[in-house]
Amino acid sequence: MPVVKGSFVKWSLCVLDEHLGLLDFGGGGRYARGLRFFAGLVGKSNECGSRMGQSPEYKAVDLFCGAGGLSLGLHWAGWKVEIAVEQDSAASTTYRHNFPGTMFLEKDVRDVCFSDYKGIDLVAGGPPCQPFSVAGEQLAENDPRDMVPAFVRVVREIRPKSFLMENVPGLLTAKHKTYTSSVVRMFRSLDYEVRVCVFDAADYGVPQHRERVFFLGLRHDMEVPFLLPEPEYGKGKAHPHVTVREALYGTPADTPNTAKVTYCKNPVLRPSPWAGMLVNGGGRPIHLDEPCQTIPATAGGNRTHIVDEKGVLREYHRYLMEGGQPRVGEVEGVRRLTARESARIQSFPDTFRFLGAKSSIYRQIGNAVPPLLAKAVGLALKRSLLRVSQPPTLFTKSKAA
Repeated sequence: MPVVKGSFVKWSLCVLDEHLGLLDFGGGGRYARGLRFFAGLVGKSNECGSRMGQSPEYKAVDLFCGAGGLSLGLHWAGWKVEIAVEQDSAASTTYRHNFPGTMFLEKDVRDVCFSDYKGIDLVAGGPPCQPFSVAGEQLAENDPRDMVPAFVRVVREIRPKSFLMENVPGLLTAKHKTYTSSVVRMFRSLDYEVRVCVFDAADYGVPQHRERVFFLGLRHDMEVPFLLPEPEYGKGKAHPHVTVREALYGTPADTPNTAKVTYCKNPVLRPSPWAGMLVNGGGRPIHLDEPCQTIPATAGGNRTHIVDEKGVLREYHRYLMEGGQPRVGEVEGVRRLTARESARIQSFPDTFRFLGAKSSIYRQIGNAVPPLLAKAVGLALKRSLLRVSQPPTLFTKSKAA
């Protein structure tokens, strides 16, 4: 079962939104690209449907929808999300606020029967990743939070033209090879052609390195080409990666993150100042001129990544590498990302509102599928269904998985 690596998204710069923020990372034309990029996200909602020409409306269901990152990206790709399901109350409040036109079910997916929901073209969703995350115990099918079987069951009941299931790359480790193979067999037994792909969100224009695995399926009787997205951002591509500095320029003012940044008693050194462990907690200093590290769902406290505009920690790393002794106390001149900055790094527009307690908002942001990542995959699936031929440099047919 080969794994396809790659990603694609094409974004167009729109007229700058008049809503500018208070944070300034240097200004100038160099950062206008980031401003236009995120201002352009607001305009994509109205233009996505017309991009596909006079195409029929395709309908989707979003399972385990969380705050709505996947739904937003699918909307930008021209899908109509008819039904969304989520049982977390805080995420449900956020979703309802941002998608008032979607039928929303605040329930456990396992308690919902979808046999009566016909005419759905796509079943999408990201089952909880904890059973497969390298940060957890990786119990897979032995973890009560494993909702992959529930996703397969919904596909069986609805029989959509296509499906999209997102999760963490840990699902593809050797430890879970048998489980992953069984999932592919289940989808194939339902008469779907299946692809297993790994995409890095940064290759789609998201200012964040965030690898995720996607199980993509097309029903065999559709007899359409399986079009997969390819990278358009990064070295040697049409566009350079979007950097954190570009992404955060002009971010609206937000409640500061008050979690202190303190020196680690026993620092773990790596060649890069943005790796290892120089401070306490799981947060790492961010390289402002590169895409960010993955935004975790556990952010909000000392696991929140660190903005170091003055290079304090970079200089401290050099000092330690040259034999200096570890320092103690609070690190002056640095701070942690705000929730709105984290949302931008996930590619949410500033108009997308997150509701709930601060810890819940950080969790909702960290758990979300970056909307631009969802958009790219959603466009590829829709073009497959439309039988639209694309230039070989953008889309390629894949061999059978």
